[in-house]
Amino acid sequence: METAEEQAVGMEEKENDVMMVELENVEGEKQPGKNGRSDKMAKGVAKVLGGDILGDKLVVKQIPLLLLCMFFLLLLVSNRYKVESLSREKMAVLERINDLREDRIQMQKQYQKSVKISQIAEELSESGVGITSGPPYEVER
Repeated sequence: METAEEQAVGMEEKENDVMMVELENVEGEKQPGKNGRSDKMAKGVAKVLGGDILGDKLVVKQIPLLLLCMFFLLLLVSNRYKVESLSREKMAVLERINDLREDRIQMQKQYQKSVKISQIAEELSESGVGITSGPPYEVER
């Protein structure tokens, strides 16, 4: 049988345990080892960090799927790179086309101007008047 002193000490220990549990609930802290869930999580983290998860049957079974996903991601990235380079090339070609169009318009205007002068010179030469090379001047009467 227990003595009164031992019973008092036992009661104090129980009260301390109850207070510790309440304190844990209030603070939201969980001590590892006291909760089964945190033990499982600690083992899972240790398994991942240690590399043991790679030998797991479930992971080994999913390797072909992971490789397929990696292949598709690689394909996606390479296609995006190709599309961006084609887009840049297209913009460069369009800029070159616009420059050439402007040059064509300028050349066409120069050609039209030269055609007009030659037609005028032809008509003037038929009537006996030539084109002057100097500035125009007023004829006195």
